[in-house]
Amino acid sequence: METLHGFDERVGEFQVNSVPGEPVFGLPASLEEKVMPRVGVLRPFYGDTIAYFLDDRVRELAGEIAHDLHGRFGESLSRPLPIEMAHVTLHDLHAGPDRAQVWPLVEADAGKAAELVARARAVGPIRTRCTTVFNLVNTSVVVGIRAADEDEHRKLLSARALFDEIVPSGPFTPHITLAYYRPTAPTPLAPGALRAALSEFTARVTGTPVMLAPERLHVLHFDSMGNYWPAQLLPLAPS
Repeated sequence: METLHGFDERVGEFQVNSVPGEPVFGLPASLEEKVMPRVGVLRPFYGDTIAYFLDDRVRELAGEIAHDLHGRFGESLSRPLPIEMAHVTLHDLHAGPDRAQVWPLVEADAGKAAELVARARAVGPIRTRCTTVFNLVNTSVVVGIRAADEDEHRKLLSARALFDEIVPSGPFTPHITLAYYRPTAPTPLAPGALRAALSEFTARVTGTPVMLAPERLHVLHFDSMGNYWPAQLLPLAPS
């Protein structure tokens, strides 16, 4: 299990100087599965994930940063994400643009996922805090999250590890997604301007407490990167 020190060393390498030092900001081709080129509409994208919804205070802060981000770079970003959907993912499960391929996997693992959520909730509340607003692998702008101390970090990783029974996971970089980039945008992102904005936004969020409360942990289903719901409340209607 990665220690908190190891986590800090790993994420520090890409969070602090997250915007590449290059004149053109390149986006991965895979982003087009989630965001429509040129117009920025969120495309149908299906699956399930394990995530904590945010409390009102943190959700409001994330919404303010996202609003300011769109005010400066709106034509370079996807359409705004609904702030009520903001969350911290604990463990991704299944995802893809083809519902016919993805949904049988979601349904097959639904019972196990619900059982594991109950076990993860038993870990109890997990104290974390915001660290940096950064560019995540040239796909999105996110707020980094870090456990408050080694014990909280161990709880977080223990809760995450439960879901490896369904889908094995790699290194964990918890975060809150603020916006996705727009492929083939009318106004290409200017790396220098983005770098300066992320530094400014970081100063506004650093140290803000984020309580990952067990009652806000759910199996979430989604049909785009902007529409999530707790699995037990509203099953996805057939296409």
